[in-house]
Amino acid sequence: MLGLAVGLSARVYDYLDGVLQFLRAIPPPALVTVFLVLFGFGLRMQLAFIMFSIVWPVLLNTADGARSVEPLHLDTCQAFRLSRGERLLRVVLPSALPKMFAGLRLALSLSLIVMVFSELLPGTTNGIGFQITDAYSTFDLPAMWAGIVLLGVLGYLLNELFLVVERRVLGWHHAAQQLVD
Repeated sequence: MLGLAVGLSARVYDYLDGVLQFLRAIPPPALVTVFLVLFGFGLRMQLAFIMFSIVWPVLLNTADGARSVEPLHLDTCQAFRLSRGERLLRVVLPSALPKMFAGLRLALSLSLIVMVFSELLPGTTNGIGFQITDAYSTFDLPAMWAGIVLLGVLGYLLNELFLVVERRVLGWHHAAQQLVD
């Protein structure tokens, strides 16, 4: 919702764009110490770290999607005297959904990367990243490679599941794209 709000208001977008781009550009590993101080070691810190890392592609793509609604569509909404809520649900959200899904897909892969990184931090005692590091430090190469393969399979399966959901939700969009091509 925040991405839609930012994208729908030119004033809010102009005001926040620089700040959002700055925050997005900070590499998440550079903020590990900040998250450790705020949340301490453990699952809360890992979750906050992952959430901070993945919010940017979703937020910025959603704002961009809301900003890229065809002006003719918005003029048509005015002509039909649609309320703000109807305009949002019937025109803006469907127009923004393809970019929102692009941001979500990027966030999905990024979340796996950041999850593994957060499991490499001191004080972590479980997780795939921890198991890979532990296996590496004890020269248990089969366990290390098993963890790496597990991450690859997990990433592949999550991506495939996401594509199924995306095709279902954006079926109308994909059909329209095929007509244009």
